Amino acid sequence: MMKLRAEISKRRPEFPRNKSGHRMKLRNSTWRKPKGKHTKLRLHEGSRLPIVKDGFRGPVVTRGLYKTGLPIAMVYTMQDLLKLKSSEHVAIIANVGQRKKYDLVKKAVEMNISLVNIPSVQKFLDKIEKAIKVRKHLRSEYVKNRTKKTETKKEEKKQEKMEAKTEVKEDKKPIATKKETEEIKSNLEVEPKATEKSRSEILKEQQAKADLSGPKEVKK
Repeated sequence: MMKLRAEISKRRPEFPRNKSGHRMKLRNSTWRKPKGKHTKLRLHEGSRLPIVKDGFRGPVVTRGLYKTGLPIAMVYTMQDLLKLKSSEHVAIIANVGQRKKYDLVKKAVEMNISLVNIPSVQKFLDKIEKAIKVRKHLRSEYVKNRTKKTETKKEEKKQEKMEAKTEVKEDKKPIATKKETEEIKSNLEVEPKATEKSRSEILKEQQAKADLSGPKEVKK
């Protein structure tokens, strides 16, 4: 049956899109069913391009099988892979991360399961191993540089703190006691200004002085 499928696939023509040779945008497009009202391809008029019809497909028994005749199984996790057998299945590794894909491929090689979407398994494994080594090296260098930067920043902060402490000590003066502050306040108190004497007060002072000096002698 697999030989029959191979012969049918050899005789199967290509099915280009209508007017794909006239437009560059449609050159690499896949088959589309013609739906225009006046398209000659839909109406089967003249020698036109081949149209998809019944009879071009392979045998029903071989549909969904690989060229070796084994069914294809999609593998997403390690549990999916452990369920398969090398004599009964062919695997396709799903679109997963590199680390997970690396583990799945390595396990498939141990189980002798052929992989459809990875033709050269050893090249794939070597490529991922090199990429992991490079990534680890870059990561270690990044961590080293980051630690150096943090250490230098810490040292700079320590130096700034020490300089600030020394400046504060130099600027500080001994704190005066309560007695000293009171004495300073008393010394700084301004004496009250002498008020101007009135005329009556001046006369009283003159009289007091005259009384103290005694009566004047009268000349004969």
